[in-house]
Amino acid sequence: MDHRPTDSATDSQALATLVGEFGKAYGRWIHDVVQAEAGTTPARARLLAALQCNGACKMAQLSDQLGVTPRNITKLVDGLEDERLVARAAHPDDRRATLIHLTEEGVLAAKETMLAHHTAFESLYDTLTPDERTAMGRILGKLIAELSRLESDR
Repeated sequence: MDHRPTDSATDSQALATLVGEFGKAYGRWIHDVVQAEAGTTPARARLLAALQCNGACKMAQLSDQLGVTPRNITKLVDGLEDERLVARAAHPDDRRATLIHLTEEGVLAAKETMLAHHTAFESLYDTLTPDERTAMGRILGKLIAELSRLESDR
């Protein structure tokens, strides 16, 4: 199937189809990259990155940040804890809560995962010219702003 934009890409439906195809292909590609280069899954990589960027969090906070159910967060944390990448600790101010934090091994795994992502992104986006990257950034920014406006109008 030819995925190059054509004049028909000016049609909203054609653009939606291209965006959908890109999203699926991108998701498969990044899953393969994360699996091969970082030795983990995208869901686990996102959890490690959230802890790396935000520090220790409650499970509910992680669930909200990542947009997954508490049950899925529990499974992810259990698996990462079994591998000694994260650990649970008592919350200093709320004795009912538990904080999840990266271990030393988890910090290294998070950094390796982020490096694999950045290397992969660079290789993909290097196929675009600087002008194409600028245009893509401008267009995506405009669409994100519109989606944000539509969401706040609801």
